[in-house]
Amino acid sequence: MALTDRMLIGAIANNPAVYEGAGEYRCCRSCETIFFTSAANHDATHDAHDWFALPSLNPDNNKMLERAFKRFITQWPQERQEQLEKFASRKGWDMAMELKYGGGALEESEVVEWQEIINGRLSQLLRQARAQLEGHPDTVPTVPSDL
Repeated sequence: MALTDRMLIGAIANNPAVYEGAGEYRCCRSCETIFFTSAANHDATHDAHDWFALPSLNPDNNKMLERAFKRFITQWPQERQEQLEKFASRKGWDMAMELKYGGGALEESEVVEWQEIINGRLSQLLRQARAQLEGHPDTVPTVPSDL
């Protein structure tokens, strides 16, 4: 079965990207499959194959999404920014970026705006993964390290 965009996006969105820590999603060109491996629980199945580490939307301990979200909310009224900062001081920025009905701080309209940013970043990372999968590392789009 060929790797679909949906499969790649799922792995990219959930990739901790820290092999020595939580682990990382990799893509095997030989098998056309996505697999998860880590130093603590290494998957040796693809060691002799042609594989690459998938990019990550939010690598562990990187705080990339948090920094992007803090920049993003500066377009909102000061009062709303302060509300989100107060919420984040209690429950963390990860929860502040979530819809309020799921325990987060954002209204539906705010989530829609933020989701556009996330989807744009995922599209960039998908293009990068597709170029790597096709074995064209010279054509891998340059993707900024921050959203």
